[in-house]
Amino acid sequence: MFLAIVTFCLLWTPLWAHLVMQDPKPLGIDHEGGPDFYNAPLKSDGSDYPCKGFHLTAGMGLPEKQWNAGSFQNFTVDMRAVAAHSGGSCQVSISYDFGKTFKALKSFIGDCPRGAAGNQLTTNNQTFEFWIPPETPGGSVLFSWTWFTVTGFREMYMNCAHIEIVDGGDGLPEEYPDMFIGEINQCKSQEFLNLAFPHPGPQVEYGESNWMNAGPVGQCFDPPQVPEKAMLPAYKPRRRRSRRSSKVVTEGGA
Repeated sequence: MFLAIVTFCLLWTPLWAHLVMQDPKPLGIDHEGGPDFYNAPLKSDGSDYPCKGFHLTAGMGLPEKQWNAGSFQNFTVDMRAVAAHSGGSCQVSISYDFGKTFKALKSFIGDCPRGAAGNQLTTNNQTFEFWIPPETPGGSVLFSWTWFTVTGFREMYMNCAHIEIVDGGDGLPEEYPDMFIGEINQCKSQEFLNLAFPHPGPQVEYGESNWMNAGPVGQCFDPPQVPEKAMLPAYKPRRRRSRRSSKVVTEGGA
């Protein structure tokens, strides 16, 4: 009986209470009534992948921020009324083709969000840093934060923001992998474990977590399987390129 009660408490939280990206400001968040009502997970059939469909239904609008290629940037997750699901693993990625494909810039394995104790957060330090390689092409991108929880239903969370990359290079190095897609296809993370991304890329940060790390199970492909019902665009926006290029710079802890 006690185990059943604990499991129920870990699994059950109102949809309005899930973690949400606060900065940069996600697409469509104002239409949804703000962060307290914004971030339910993606639908299990992937019919609102990517970005909960807001890249199409709310529109891109003006860029929320300009980020220089060859600079450190960060994102912050919101602390209000969250269901932390004992933490988990996150990736930050960018798309130049309006969500058809994403490249992962950095993987955070475990302790994302930080200090999760059940559904509570014990620290307000929820800003995470990553590196924009100098080779990153200039132009408008969809910046994506994805989250895979330790406890609760096997669901994929995804927020996106419109960012402009300036002073860009000639293309991300091949070592930057495709963004992991799971839960909305046949590739699943394992409950009570931090998801260890199969292809985390050159920037990886391992968090201080009481949970072990483990890869996904099921039918996992490379590149990842995009759901058949995904909300993909019918066109590819133009990309601004520059002549700038330099050798690979890798950041991130292990």
